[in-house]
Amino acid sequence: MPHAATEKRTKIVATLGPASASRDTFTKMVQSGLNAVRLNFSHGDHQSHAETITMVRAVSRELGLSIPIIGDLRGPHIRVGDVENGQVELHDGQTFILTPQKMVGTAEMVSVSFPGLAGDLKIGTQLLIDDGSIQMRVTKLHADGRIEGIVEHGATLSSRRGINVPGINLSLPPLTEKDLQDIDFAIEQKLDFLALSFVQSASDIQTLKTILAAKNSDIAVIAKIEMSGAVNDIERIVQEADAVMVARGDLALEMSFKEVPIAQKRIIATCRKHAVPVITATQMLESMISANKPTRAEVTDVANAIFDGTDAVMLSGETAIGKYPAETIATMSRIAARAEVAWRNGEVPRPPEITPEGNIEQVISYYGAITSQYLNIAAIVTYTRTGSTARRTSRFRPDPPILALTPNPRTCHQLGLCWGVYSETIDDSGSAEGMIDAATAHARRVGKAQPGDYVVVTAGNPNGPPGNTSLISIEQVEDW
Repeated sequence: MPHAATEKRTKIVATLGPASASRDTFTKMVQSGLNAVRLNFSHGDHQSHAETITMVRAVSRELGLSIPIIGDLRGPHIRVGDVENGQVELHDGQTFILTPQKMVGTAEMVSVSFPGLAGDLKIGTQLLIDDGSIQMRVTKLHADGRIEGIVEHGATLSSRRGINVPGINLSLPPLTEKDLQDIDFAIEQKLDFLALSFVQSASDIQTLKTILAAKNSDIAVIAKIEMSGAVNDIERIVQEADAVMVARGDLALEMSFKEVPIAQKRIIATCRKHAVPVITATQMLESMISANKPTRAEVTDVANAIFDGTDAVMLSGETAIGKYPAETIATMSRIAARAEVAWRNGEVPRPPEITPEGNIEQVISYYGAITSQYLNIAAIVTYTRTGSTARRTSRFRPDPPILALTPNPRTCHQLGLCWGVYSETIDDSGSAEGMIDAATAHARRVGKAQPGDYVVVTAGNPNGPPGNTSLISIEQVEDW
């Protein structure tokens, strides 16, 4: 069966907000290619988020889709406090002080949300305030925790703007009190993923997973890579996380904007190596917040992330507050579909090849994926309880769609971030023969195969432990 050029495999994650809160708008976004939803816990309250979750699930049921929902924790971001009249002006060369004492800020001094910040700094450390619009160099560290410095680049400073400290691992705890409240809300609402902000090391992921386990929650954890320390520890972070997000906004402040494209490729490659889904995020179609067409640079950015091998691309303000949320999704879908056809047709190199490591499950997934290079395979059907078989197959980027059949509704939703995977919940099959028959029937029922087409089926012993993939079979779809 030929693959439709318009059927993208790359997943699209959209942040919901005021521009996309209505059922009609969200339905149009799904029909335009949305695959997963992000709720930004830095904005809104639990009541508004609960209403959005209810709406998303209602539309998902109506359309017969499994749409995963991500709760994005705000994390321990350092911020300045309030300043008089809402904003003050800082000038090049002036002295400026950050203080742990609560106060209304002035053009000479402002409070800082992390009282222990001075203990992590040294003379000469650079501080970036308000996404780098203000740059300050530390000249003196006082015993009472005040940080004195020279403003190297001044600008208007508004209340509660963020502070970045490039290249420094801060002694902040990975979760705030607000995060703990949002975690409880996410568990109550049975969200599929929690995204952990400002991850510095693999131990931060372990902290969140320990909390979730203690509350008997199987929510998966996304590690947001936006700190230089996280890039340095990327191998261990990827092995600990359930998914990864390349959060390029703060990352560009932490390690210099010119390093971000290199870090992006490294992070994506590491995720594919370990079969961990990866999302590329931040300003992908930023101009479409107010314009109905993207810039040429944005189109190239989205396509290059796909050429790098990302599983998903993410929209933030474009769909949360933008004027054209559905149109932005449709635009991203068209870019993704064209990029995928380009590598299928040999117009551009495919994402870097992945070599399976020496165990049965990985070898089965590999040969299940590459069979389509030698035979006209309509679909790859994987039986999976934990999702690992589908994730391992996905990382080899096969041409046919991957149909993941699972008895676990949570797994079904969480596979929604994986490139090329279409998941559905089914009953457990009692035998290998039963799985094969059900696989070919399912491929035909969902329109991925026609009578006479061939499908690849991978599975394990239905009575064995999870992760025991040991069967691969090529089956011809029969007429009903």
